[in-house]
Amino acid sequence: MSDPENDRRRTNPDYDSSSDEEPQNYRSRVEEYANKPDWPRQPLYEINEVVYVAVPGQAQPTGPYIIISTNFENRTYGLKRQDTGQMHLTAVAEVDLRVLV
Repeated sequence: MSDPENDRRRTNPDYDSSSDEEPQNYRSRVEEYANKPDWPRQPLYEINEVVYVAVPGQAQPTGPYIIISTNFENRTYGLKRQDTGQMHLTAVAEVDLRVLV
């Protein structure tokens, strides 16, 4: 058996030359990440807000819809028709939403 006192001692081998090394400056080569995440921000639209959905090829957006949910990570919104209460089939991207001015 080994001596319990020796089991907890640190060793300082003679070949450890870290105290002899000169101080160095270090830095990363990475200045900007290719896939860096965006800073978190508040959603542009709020729950229960009345919005319209832009449809490619149509002059007027469809709606009105009421926002019932938000997906913060994907920037999408769950909608339902204001007049019928029918749910929109898919989540709608933030860039496709419009409001009356």
